[in-house]
Amino acid sequence: MITKLNFTDRTIKSYAIRKLTPKECFRLMGVRDNVIGTMQSSNAQAAERLPDWKGKGKPEDMAISASQQYKQAGNSIVVDVLAHIYEQLFYPAPPKPRPGEQLSLFDDLEDTLPDLPTTAANKNEEKIFLTTFSGYDSQLMAADVLREWHPDFRWTCKGWSDIDKYACQMHNLVFPQFADCALGDITKIDWHAVKRSLQGREVDLFTYSSPCQDISQAGKQMGLQEGSDTRSALLWRVADAVEVLRPKYLLQENVAALVSQKFMPDFQKWLDKLSSLGYVSRWARLNAKNYGVPQNRDRVFCLSMRRDVAFDYQFPEPFELLTRLEDVLEEEVSGRYFLKDDAVSKFLKANDSDNALFMQFDLPPTHEAAMFLKTVLQIFMERHDGWNKGIEWNEKVINGHRPAIALLYEMFKENPKKLDAEYWRGFYEMFKENMERKKDEK
Repeated sequence: MITKLNFTDRTIKSYAIRKLTPKECFRLMGVRDNVIGTMQSSNAQAAERLPDWKGKGKPEDMAISASQQYKQAGNSIVVDVLAHIYEQLFYPAPPKPRPGEQLSLFDDLEDTLPDLPTTAANKNEEKIFLTTFSGYDSQLMAADVLREWHPDFRWTCKGWSDIDKYACQMHNLVFPQFADCALGDITKIDWHAVKRSLQGREVDLFTYSSPCQDISQAGKQMGLQEGSDTRSALLWRVADAVEVLRPKYLLQENVAALVSQKFMPDFQKWLDKLSSLGYVSRWARLNAKNYGVPQNRDRVFCLSMRRDVAFDYQFPEPFELLTRLEDVLEEEVSGRYFLKDDAVSKFLKANDSDNALFMQFDLPPTHEAAMFLKTVLQIFMERHDGWNKGIEWNEKVINGHRPAIALLYEMFKENPKKLDAEYWRGFYEMFKENMERKKDEK
């Protein structure tokens, strides 16, 4: 733990820098804690959910490795954004009037769509979902969230597709009831067989979030042109499914670069293709931070509606973010997630302009330990008039007190109130005040 004694404003703060845990990453993707618990099952727990589970390692080992959990979270879609999109689709509110709007003989179909879907009266019917490029399927998780908001919402999944081994394993852990619906590689799916399996029922929502590597700013930007054989061009395989299944609604998600100047022509060709297949499309850029999740994640969503069920769809309105990053962080995490103190110290010193002393203490990187140390040093500075004696004097004297501070911490762990007698009367009350997080400090 690195502690900064700031002689400019006479404050004491301790620092420990760490990366997010897999659980925190899932939370930032809108995954609920009960689902995360399933995603982080041990091999033994996975075997209970899936009798044919064959995991690596011991029964108590995590079924899906931490590195794969990070990857799967990063590749997914924010659940809350999807849920709000679904709500506007299946429980739409009448669109707000547009000032000065007039109908014309020259209005095209998209300008004269009905305010609400003609299927609104059938909202209690079970909805059929089919997802492609599914990952662990945020798309289905969002359907569960919508059911929490609207208990009358009923849905099922009749097919999902992914080729990533670990995504499929995680999907089966979360949705074991749909393990038999796996369709595999999208380039090899027999969509006519899928249609027959539906036994005359229609797909209500078909989702596709094709790979973004070839259009992302972090990728090689090789594009998504039809026939280019890039991973992002797998998008065009969706057209085969649409032609055969004729889903009521299609939902696409991808990185914001999809509508950049460079790739907008390719995206427009895709929209034209959907139009030729009889679909009316609406797209928008939505950011997760505007839909209840403290993450700046800007993505493009495109909703395409079969013409006979098309309506004046409105993407969800943004709302104030009330959840802070602090709210998704775990209280205490393993030391392996923290950077080494030497690296933290170099970083802080390189980016600091205060008249300050930075000191390293061999204490666990917890809020409780930080507040213990802050209390000890506050009392030390008061006892010895340390703020008026300068950095050099304090560094020398506090270094000499390191063994005593370590001994005090051992006493503190046994019983914090013991330090009232062993170190300073009133220590425990001061420590409790430091432990309380004031709103203006968050």
